[in-house]
Amino acid sequence: MSDFVYCLHMKYHIITFGCQMNISDSERISSMLESLNYKETSVLKEADLVVINMCSVRQPAVDRVYGLIPQFTALKTKNKGFKTVLTGCILKPERTKLNEIFDFILDKEQLNKWPELLRGKEIEAKKSDYLKIVPKYKNKIQALVPISNGCDNFCTYCAVPFTRGKLISRNHKEILKEVNDLVIKGYKEIWLLGENVNSYNSKGVNFSKLIKEIDKIPGKFWLRFTSPHPKDFSDELIKTLKESNKFVPYLNLPVQSGDNIILREMNRPYTREKYLTLVDKIKKVFNNNISISTDIIVGFPNETEEQFKNSERLMKEVRFDLAFISQYSPRPQSFSCEKLEDNVLKKIKKRRAISLNNILKKTAFENNQKLLNKEVDVLVLEKDKEYCTGRTDQNKAIRFKSNEDLSGKFVKVKIIKVTAWNLEGILVKPKIVVILGSTASGKTDLAIDLAKKFNGEIVSADSRTIYRGMDIGTAKPRDTKGVPHHLIDIISPDEDFNVALFKQEAIKKIDEIIEKGKLPILVGGTGLYIKSIVENLEFPQIKADEKLRKRLEKKTTEELFETYKGLDKEGSEKIDRNNRRRLIRAIEVSSFLNESFFKERKKEPIYDILQIGIKINKEELEERIRKRVDKMIKQGLEKEVKKLSKKYGFIIPPMQTIGYREWENYFNKKETLENTIEKIKINTVKFSKRQMTWFKKDKTINWI
Repeated sequence: MSDFVYCLHMKYHIITFGCQMNISDSERISSMLESLNYKETSVLKEADLVVINMCSVRQPAVDRVYGLIPQFTALKTKNKGFKTVLTGCILKPERTKLNEIFDFILDKEQLNKWPELLRGKEIEAKKSDYLKIVPKYKNKIQALVPISNGCDNFCTYCAVPFTRGKLISRNHKEILKEVNDLVIKGYKEIWLLGENVNSYNSKGVNFSKLIKEIDKIPGKFWLRFTSPHPKDFSDELIKTLKESNKFVPYLNLPVQSGDNIILREMNRPYTREKYLTLVDKIKKVFNNNISISTDIIVGFPNETEEQFKNSERLMKEVRFDLAFISQYSPRPQSFSCEKLEDNVLKKIKKRRAISLNNILKKTAFENNQKLLNKEVDVLVLEKDKEYCTGRTDQNKAIRFKSNEDLSGKFVKVKIIKVTAWNLEGILVKPKIVVILGSTASGKTDLAIDLAKKFNGEIVSADSRTIYRGMDIGTAKPRDTKGVPHHLIDIISPDEDFNVALFKQEAIKKIDEIIEKGKLPILVGGTGLYIKSIVENLEFPQIKADEKLRKRLEKKTTEELFETYKGLDKEGSEKIDRNNRRRLIRAIEVSSFLNESFFKERKKEPIYDILQIGIKINKEELEERIRKRVDKMIKQGLEKEVKKLSKKYGFIIPPMQTIGYREWENYFNKKETLENTIEKIKINTVKFSKRQMTWFKKDKTINWI
């Protein structure tokens, strides 16, 4: 048995039935098995170990476990080492029946002892806090976080107290750490789980206080929870949810029946009137901007037709967006199973379930119709062919067409079509502002003013301000007036950087700004950088050819340019012929693709963009440039360049930037200070003309 458990080539397969708690438990089981060097397989017949995480809450889930037994028998004949484990919510009668069929029946509360139990060791039957085990999350976007386990309510139809035991609240610090870690890893939706989630209380921290603490965790993510009990839904909790920045307006509020006598028989300590009052209160606090679902049972013992009609009336009054409608099935050990006769015929249960479903279909459709032509927040969960699919903040399923895979992102979608269960829309592209123009045109000052006025943050689109230490010569903004600036001082001058990397980093920052509810303002004078965002240019992912690069490094800059010109005449008219690094990359790409390095590979634009260009007459611009260079000299440009040249020399591309390269001859005593300064001014003026030539090709720019 020891060899079986620890074999490096063993594969496991988990089958999970039931609620989200069971799904979360399976994630921890998976983590435990992989710590023993098991590898997961999605194919049942490939597995050496199969774990069934069982649910006893509904009879159909129990029946599905029995339905798998013939497959297990067949697999055991083919694989003598094949083993099965049963865990989860198992009632005593089922445990007795299945004990001879499964190799192991193990309690998840002893999960940290499974390695010994699988080896056949006998250990003390003591439960442990298995929730401390870090799970192997199955989803990269949504995560399930249990905050409690068990239930003390003893609803008469329910077996949970007999399978999961009494309510135990998890330490709030553990929960906060798990949520914080998930957010750091990029998870966008957190579900708090508990059989009675709003009964949570750990060392004086109740559910409302826990929500408040989670709300303090930095980052953009949505918070949801399931499943609360109406009796524990306090005014304090409603107020907390309304004021929370993380909680999104969806609530599952189980009612179970719309009849007071049935509710009493179910041991649900509220009346239909109290439930309706609670729902009205919640809707009022949220200004009717909340989606509410419920759980409801039909065919409870002795339920009359009139009592069922009360459930119908409640469904119509509340106008649920979603409901989980189940037909009563007696669960062993529960009060209703032991004391009450299951005396409502199956065909009547089925008819009643259909009737409630028809009411739900009508109210859900009418609720969704109110969303037509409105913009909603959506978390994208996956991309399938031409559609992205996801969930709205109100937890409604939605899809929209997109060429981009936006999985894991929050987007705005305008609703154009609805059904009772689904929404369809068109992507609303986030708005950004681009401010461009030649050097010394006043782009930065305008951007800062607009950012202060429209709650914005600035993303630099300058190919030189990215370098640390190149401050004066690149005219990095000194007084930002409290406006956040991004993509400045992000790498050293000797590090590789290109437009593809810029696009990647810029989109990341722009999306972060959008998620904060602020306006991104892209500012700069590097035309290709700006174009990469505006037109969503796609750049070839060609790996570096080290052998080719070594040969090219031996060539002079002029020889590199001539080599590139022979490969790509059109591109040679656009490239900076003094940029060795860019020339080598252009040769590398053009040689591999047999097409121009500058061939535009446009994709569907990501953003709704307003481009503002600053236009200044030639005489005024030249005067500004000259004054700016004089100011740079006074600020210590010579000292800055000397420091950088000692560290990097003048060979690397950043040191060939205007304002830096001109100093090489001066430091070598081949040029006077006056001539060096004049050359910087002349070269800068020429560069400003090239910038304007580039920008004038774009007819979407609004010039001011």
